[in-house]
Amino acid sequence: MSKLLNTGALLAALLSTAAGHTAVEEWQVGGKTYPGFYAGSKQDPGNDSPAWWTNQGWGYQPVYGDQINNPDIIAHMDASPSPYTAKAPAGSKVTFKWHHTGTCDGGEEGWDCSHHGWTSTYLAPCPGDCADVDKTALEFFKIDQSSLIDYREGRYSQGAPQEQTGYWGTDAIFYDNDNAQSVTIPQDIPSGNYVLRTEVVSIHNNGDVANRQFWPQAFNIKVTGGDDSAQMPAGKKGTELYSADDELLQWDLYWHEADKTFADAPGPALAECASMAAGSKARRSHARDFST
Repeated sequence: MSKLLNTGALLAALLSTAAGHTAVEEWQVGGKTYPGFYAGSKQDPGNDSPAWWTNQGWGYQPVYGDQINNPDIIAHMDASPSPYTAKAPAGSKVTFKWHHTGTCDGGEEGWDCSHHGWTSTYLAPCPGDCADVDKTALEFFKIDQSSLIDYREGRYSQGAPQEQTGYWGTDAIFYDNDNAQSVTIPQDIPSGNYVLRTEVVSIHNNGDVANRQFWPQAFNIKVTGGDDSAQMPAGKKGTELYSADDELLQWDLYWHEADKTFADAPGPALAECASMAAGSKARRSHARDFST
């Protein structure tokens, strides 16, 4: 594929951004299903869900890459904690169902098949009730991630090797797992109240880091049955998770080193409690591995 066609692919991706707006519609934890916060403006949805309230805006806008060190990156625009908390047994699975309808062949809404990127999930302990927490003081440790997995046949490996977009963590969620992203709460963390933060990210818009698109979401959980003798993993403030110099924030989706993959998403390394539970290379780091 020529550089001219490569530019055409980029323009097509830019034009498709309106379709790629999403949010968590519902999530399952501790044997219960809760609504996500899926509204255009911040208001009490009246559904007793522990999903944080946001001003994400009509069309479910992303947080752009120029805001990675702004409080909006923590849990989306103007986010504030829900007054509710869900029980989450240590070692259990949490599943998020993201908004997406249609297929890559047409009629997509809520995501778009031109979009590719990583997914990461974090926990941050609350000093008391998470409903009252100062989000800027939370310190997050990573418990799950999925990034650039491989270059399997199909639309993921079209063009010359340097031009292939590859198969990413978001592709696994939206095209192979019915919009579901599942993670495991580590067994070896202390019981208590935590903010659970998850995100999908797309880097389909090349150029400045400001063009990258993040959809972070947050939820209040109470981890039960944990290891109260375990040391709390070290964390980082939400506004310090990412740097504009992170390799994948600089990654050219349409022209890059051939066959290059990334096991790790940007941000801090996977916490040891999550690495030990999942194993090394065989760690269950993307959505397909959690399907039931």
